[in-house]
Amino acid sequence: QRTLKLKGGGNVVEELETHSEADKSFSYRMKDAGPIPVTNYSSKLTVKPGAAAGTTLVEWRGAFYRGYPNNDPPADKNDEAAVAAVTGIYKAGLGNLKAVMEKR
Repeated sequence: QRTLKLKGGGNVVEELETHSEADKSFSYRMKDAGPIPVTNYSSKLTVKPGAAAGTTLVEWRGAFYRGYPNNDPPADKNDEAAVAAVTGIYKAGLGNLKAVMEKR
């Protein structure tokens, strides 16, 4: 289990569910999404060979529900807010991973 401290404030608690060296993958679940407007979030990252020689593809897939499960959610916990938040996390995370790996 790990706790992530977000730049904008708040914490997210995640728990590793699976890890496979052979498949070059791991999956995790958010136990506490903190300020992220999602519920029941789970995710899997897998590293695969890229299309071009010497390249790598990182696949990051997630499943989640919006932060407000009932009808008529407020704007900050609706479907659009959930998708926007997760998309932002993925773009930032993959962008940082790319930057770190390209420095090697």
